[in-house]
Amino acid sequence: MKRKDNEEPLGAVIDRLLKAYGLEDGYYAAAVITHWEKMMGAAVARRTKEVRLEDGKLIIFLDSATLRQELSYAGEKIAARINREIMPGLVKEVELR
Repeated sequence: MKRKDNEEPLGAVIDRLLKAYGLEDGYYAAAVITHWEKMMGAAVARRTKEVRLEDGKLIIFLDSATLRQELSYAGEKIAARINREIMPGLVKEVELR
């Protein structure tokens, strides 16, 4: 079956709609929160109080100083994992609080 010229992949259409209605940031922030435990594991998820995504910066609020110290060395890996799982280039920086 030949593809028509006006057809697009569903993912591209959804991305266009999110941009058009200004929902892109909220959608991807919700996706990070939704998939946080799957990406980081149950132990990290239990110690995470809040996760925010603001202008390419992932802000992670933790209730454990020890875990905060451990994750401080893994910022690039955390960003890479989220960018791979959700959207390339989504997270540019990781901040732990």
